[in-house]
Amino acid sequence: MLVNEHVRFGEGGTGDPAMGDRPLLYREVEEWYVTFSCEVPEPEKLPVNAEDVGIDLGVTHLATLSTGEMIEHPRYYRKAQKVLEKRQQALSRKKRGSHRREKARQLVAKAHRKIARQRKDFQQKAAKHLVDRYQVLVFEDIQTSNLTRKPKPKQDENGKYLPNGAAAKGGLNKSILDAGWRSFVQICSIKAAWAGRTIIKVDPAFTSQICSGCGQVRKKDLSERWHSCDCGTELDRDVNAAMNILERGRRQRGATCVEAPCL
Repeated sequence: MLVNEHVRFGEGGTGDPAMGDRPLLYREVEEWYVTFSCEVPEPEKLPVNAEDVGIDLGVTHLATLSTGEMIEHPRYYRKAQKVLEKRQQALSRKKRGSHRREKARQLVAKAHRKIARQRKDFQQKAAKHLVDRYQVLVFEDIQTSNLTRKPKPKQDENGKYLPNGAAAKGGLNKSILDAGWRSFVQICSIKAAWAGRTIIKVDPAFTSQICSGCGQVRKKDLSERWHSCDCGTELDRDVNAAMNILERGRRQRGATCVEAPCL
C-alpha cells in the first residue's frame, strides 16, 4: 500500500495499541508493512441454504467434498523446491557476516515468502467458494503437529539401527505441511463466522476405513485409493471419508441442539 499523505492514528483515542489507536510497523524481506485495527460495519450475512458438506483434507487433493467434488492440491512448495534448494546451497557457501551472505539470505527468504503468498491466495479463494455455497462445513479435527512427527529410531538386540521409514515419512510430512491444512481450516472458519455459516470439527478416527454405505469397517492402507465394500458401495476412498465426516457432523450437531420445552 502506497501512502502519499500523512496518516494520523489514535486521534481522540486512549493511546492503547490493544484498542487499535496505534499502528504496528514492521519490515519483512526488504518490504515495510503497517498493521492497524479499525471499526467496520458488520457485513450482511449470506442467505441460509440447506446444503451441508463434509470435507476430507488430504495430500493427493487438498480437499475432497462429500458431493464428490475435489479441490486440487497446488503443491507450491514442491514446485519451488529446486529453486529454493539452489538458493539455500548458495547461502551455505557464503562467509558468515558478509554482505554476500546477507543478499543470499534475502533470496531464500523471498522464495519462502512467495510460496506462502501463493498458498494463502489459493486458500482464500477456495474457502470463499465453500462458504458461499454451503451452510454447514464439517472438517476432521486434525492435529497436524501429531501427523508430522518424526518416526522413532528402531534398534535390534545388538543396538544396530534398523530402517524405520523416516525417508518416506519425511516426504509425507513435507506434503502435509505444503498443503497447509491448519491455515485452510482457519481461513474457512473466519469467513464462515462473517457469513453466518457453521463450522463443525469431528473425530477423525476411522473416517476412511468405515463404509459410508453400511457402516462396516473396511481396512485399507494409504496406497489403496478406492473403497470397495461387500454391501456394493464403490467409490473413491476420500469421497467415502468425506461422506462419513458429514454424517458425523450431522450427528454431532443434532446432539448439541436443545429443543424448546412445550408450554
